[in-house]
Amino acid sequence: MLCNNEAKREIYVTDGEYTIYSIAEEDREYYVELHKQLNGESTLFLNPVCKDMMWEQVLGGKDKVFSIYDKSGEYCGSVELQHPHSNTPELGIDLMEGKRNKGIATRAIKLVARRTYEDKRVEYFLIRISSRNPHSKHVFEKMGVIPLRTTESTFKTFMKDFKDVMKNTEVDDAMEERLKKILDNADDLEEEVVYEYKLTSEMFL
Repeated sequence: MLCNNEAKREIYVTDGEYTIYSIAEEDREYYVELHKQLNGESTLFLNPVCKDMMWEQVLGGKDKVFSIYDKSGEYCGSVELQHPHSNTPELGIDLMEGKRNKGIATRAIKLVARRTYEDKRVEYFLIRISSRNPHSKHVFEKMGVIPLRTTESTFKTFMKDFKDVMKNTEVDDAMEERLKKILDNADDLEEEVVYEYKLTSEMFL
């Protein structure tokens, strides 16, 4: 997947090997494919009802999203900076299937962290990794990130609240059957936890 408009775009940061831009309209096809690889055909970026709304949120939301390209102009993935005005903003990264296990994640995270830190000194960057993603856990721990705590996933918290609400809600038989299927399919996801780490300036400067 090649980007043909790189020369026209303002570079956020580059090391000559990889170039990172703020996400833009020309990235949409690649970004949707990335989320299709991550979440399958069920990704909301393919849902005809909300796909445009989802994309507008990526472009204009409070969080900052960046696109990663290699020196040949091939799209590699995205980096997201959540809560950018916080003193402990959160950094996350997703890569295309063919770009994983090549050291790109470490380089891209360090590039974005360094460039962001130049604009605003922060205490540290928060890294949150799902227990369902052991590879990312290994990559970040190899970088030297410092463990903070283990928390429940957002999904797990949501499902607990959802079950509590449903206990006190009357539904017809058809709806009860549909909800039972949802809850049954969610059981394996409820085992997920999230590991939180801090990435300090010593690790990327």
